[in-house]
Amino acid sequence: MTWLLKLYPPGWRRRYGEELAELVAAQPFSLGGALDLVAGAIDAWCHPQLAGRATPGLEGGATMVARMLHLKCAGYGPEVAAGDRARATAMNIGGTLVLALLWLWVLWQSGKNAYVLAIGPLTYFLPYLLGLRYTSLKGRSAGAQATIIVGGGAALAAFLLLVQWAAARVWLT
Repeated sequence: MTWLLKLYPPGWRRRYGEELAELVAAQPFSLGGALDLVAGAIDAWCHPQLAGRATPGLEGGATMVARMLHLKCAGYGPEVAAGDRARATAMNIGGTLVLALLWLWVLWQSGKNAYVLAIGPLTYFLPYLLGLRYTSLKGRSAGAQATIIVGGGAALAAFLLLVQWAAARVWLT
C-alpha cells in the first residue's frame, strides 16, 4: 500500500513520508487500510497547515503519524460503536431497497435501456458508500467524506456507463 503515499502533498511526504511508509509496510493490505490512506491524503490536501503543527502529547514517529491521520489500520482510528454499525447497516439495506425499486421503475419506464441497465450495481454501491461515514470514514473531515462518497459514486457510475458504451460499440461492429 506504500504507493498510496504518492497521493499526499509533497511537503507532507518530505516531513512524514518515511515514517508513514514504515508504518504502512508493517501492515497487511486491506481495503480499510487503503481507504484510511486515501482519506488521510484528502485531509492532508484540505488542511495543509496540520503538517507543520506539533501534536501535543504524541511522541514517536510512526505513532505520531498514525494518530495524526487517525489510521484505523494502525489502531488509532475512531471507535465505531454498535449504534454506528447499525446506522451503516440500515443505510446499506434501506438505501439499496429504495434505489433498487427506483432503478427498476426507471428501467421499466425506459423500455429496458442498456445504459439504465448498466447502472444497476449503483443501487448497492451508493448506499454502501454513504454508510461508510458511520464506519470507515467516521472522524474524517467533511471534505474527505464527500470526496470519497461523491467521487467514488461518480467514478463508479462513469466506469459502468463507459463499459456499456464500449460494449455497445463492440457488439454493433
